[in-house]
Amino acid sequence: MDIVERMKQGEKITIGMVHLLPLPGTLHYGGEIAPIIERAVADARRLEAAGFDAIIVENVNDAPNDAPQMSPWQISTFAIACDHVRRSVHLPIGIDACGDALAGFMIGGSAGIEFIRVPYFVDIRIGSTGLINPNGAKAVMLRKRCGLEYIRIFADVQVKHTYALNPEIPVEASSKWAESVGADALIVTGMATGMETPMETLKRVKASTHLPVVVGSGMTEKNAKEQFTVCDGAIIGSALKQHGDLMNPVDEVLAKRFMQAVREGVAG
Repeated sequence: MDIVERMKQGEKITIGMVHLLPLPGTLHYGGEIAPIIERAVADARRLEAAGFDAIIVENVNDAPNDAPQMSPWQISTFAIACDHVRRSVHLPIGIDACGDALAGFMIGGSAGIEFIRVPYFVDIRIGSTGLINPNGAKAVMLRKRCGLEYIRIFADVQVKHTYALNPEIPVEASSKWAESVGADALIVTGMATGMETPMETLKRVKASTHLPVVVGSGMTEKNAKEQFTVCDGAIIGSALKQHGDLMNPVDEVLAKRFMQAVREGVAG
């Protein structure tokens, strides 16, 4: 049973983030591929040891992104790193190719990925790179054409780091659009990485959809119990890093402490 079905059955799912070091061709690339793979595998193993249910690999450290699509160099290195991660742990693996759904499915199809995060699934958003059009329909049709329908789509609604072109669109409408387009689960976030997802927004999304709802930012050991009273799953990244720095490795102590808090909160 995959993690979407597990959430539908009432299980609370924790997804730990593996933040790749900057990939080739990006501003902060370190010049060697081996350290990228070694860090990704080490972080994945720490997350598994801490008790996380799944892992999502993301290239967030490639920022700033100067093109709407990832380069072939980025895609190939990302796929290699994901394959190493998949072989090193016994957990479901997902990816977030930072909004590039085409790259995400290319990587997912070649590296045995089980789910993909698509941040700009519905709504026209405005971010640091300008206007961002939704790609949900394209992502769903691409999955179909490539024979990758086993890959689940986790779709953000009103995603962090961006603003709506039309701020009057309620989050309930975005949620219903995402469900109608073909998402398998919805992700709700705060305004930025590490910022707590508002409980009010979480409740509004949960009440407006039949899909599992996942917290996508700001869950910590302190608020996990409260947020898991509403959400079905959570993606945890910066809370597992020293100083919240996404370039740092996963901290074993923080990861284990977080999972202990989740187990106590859910059980309580």
